[in-house]
Amino acid sequence: MKTIIKNITFALVIICACSCKKLDLNVNPVAPVTVPSKQRLPAIEANLAYSLYSQARFGAYHSYYFTTRAGNSNAITDTWNYNSITRMGAWRWHYFDVGSNVNGMVTRATEEGSNNYIGVGKIILAMSYLSATDVFGDMPFKEAYTGTFNPVYDTQEEVLAGVEKLLDEGVAELGKVTDQALSMDATSDLIYKGNLESWRAFAKAVRVRLKLRTVNFKGGNQELLTLVNDALLKFEDALFRYPKGSTSNWTHNTWGPNPPTAADAFQFADIKNDLVNTLPTDVLMKALTVVDGTTPVYDPRLFKLTTPGENNKYLGAKMSEGDKASNLPSNTTYKDFANLQNGYWTADDSPYPIIIKEELLFVKAETQFYLNDLQGALTTYQQAIRLNMERLGVAEGQIISYLGSAKVAQNSAALKISDIMMQKYIALYIQAETWSDMRRYGYSKNAYPDLYYPKYALAEWGGKYIQRFPYDPQTEYVYNPKEIDRLGARVRNWAFKPVWWVDNSTLKN
Repeated sequence: MKTIIKNITFALVIICACSCKKLDLNVNPVAPVTVPSKQRLPAIEANLAYSLYSQARFGAYHSYYFTTRAGNSNAITDTWNYNSITRMGAWRWHYFDVGSNVNGMVTRATEEGSNNYIGVGKIILAMSYLSATDVFGDMPFKEAYTGTFNPVYDTQEEVLAGVEKLLDEGVAELGKVTDQALSMDATSDLIYKGNLESWRAFAKAVRVRLKLRTVNFKGGNQELLTLVNDALLKFEDALFRYPKGSTSNWTHNTWGPNPPTAADAFQFADIKNDLVNTLPTDVLMKALTVVDGTTPVYDPRLFKLTTPGENNKYLGAKMSEGDKASNLPSNTTYKDFANLQNGYWTADDSPYPIIIKEELLFVKAETQFYLNDLQGALTTYQQAIRLNMERLGVAEGQIISYLGSAKVAQNSAALKISDIMMQKYIALYIQAETWSDMRRYGYSKNAYPDLYYPKYALAEWGGKYIQRFPYDPQTEYVYNPKEIDRLGARVRNWAFKPVWWVDNSTLKN
């Protein structure tokens, strides 16, 4: 019997070994082994929008758009204490959901001969790296995606050089597209519908944002002006558009009232929608109020960016203090504030802004201001305001009235840098780019006259303003401890150490 069992077992082994040469049980013969690049790009674009949201989720608090409803109730947003955070999803969304998938698409597109997908992929990766290094500072670039679990962190200056190289390579690939390439259309490219000219212009816009980081201390305002004028020639808004009328949470804008939840497969539990528990700040409300007084006149954009609260009032809470702030009437509740949801950028089907034209116009106005072309700066500044109001659907009569109001500089002699930056603050509502601007200016009242230090920021920060995110505790502090130690990123006040381009900025002095 033992001999028979041994012989049967041996025969089965032989049969299986031979069969494996003919049939791979791990391959489905009716399904593709690899996914073509045109099927990968839509998910990558969605991940880019979500990655930018993961940065804006905290950045919007740090740039004084809104504050917690209860006040002094959230360690991160009210006391600026990141030390107890257990996850930093923004790190993962850049490296894994955007970066890894872009690299996979580029590899596949290279096999296909689809230079269009290679080029778009590299431009998207450049944008993702730029936004990520803005909030983290030093990070792996040269050794990223090389298979090591503990890559060396490159300096931010080196990362920015890498971003520029990716842009160069991406644009070059767009110039090599042949008939062999897979087609790119509205189903495979949810941002530009396969228009490669628009992707070239977008790459120029990313380069403008990159140059803006360092121009104040490296020089080159004239070069930046040339860059932004070139970008504006053919630029179209870079928006990720969510489907209209969808009832599925996972296809909703994350700022919307019915966002993806932790139960959805693509969302980390730490990246969530906080708007239901937040209030607009007094900084935002003052920016959107034309005249202070007992019967204030509001910027018409207020009614486009927000929806009315239950009491049809538009109070503004002090940062970190919420509805218990000392500047508010007694018995104030959340019903006395604008509802931040279901506004232009905060509905379930709102588009997610990656870069919009107003940003480029305000960069141009800022650059003209520092080149002492004040008349040019005034014209561009007013053009940017008009464009933003038109985008939001403000009536022409209201636009004319607002542009002629005391809220808008009427002549070049009266134009201040704060006029430009505060209008950019409104136009880039709840985008993380505003936090980059504020840090670039060192939270200066010269650019942002109504800023103040939050009441509940911990005393141990010594009056310093928040500057960066911590690295992801569940990856970097576990798998790359030597680099964390080398950078000194374990200290409690790490989030208050300026990133390289902020540390060198001359605008904050």
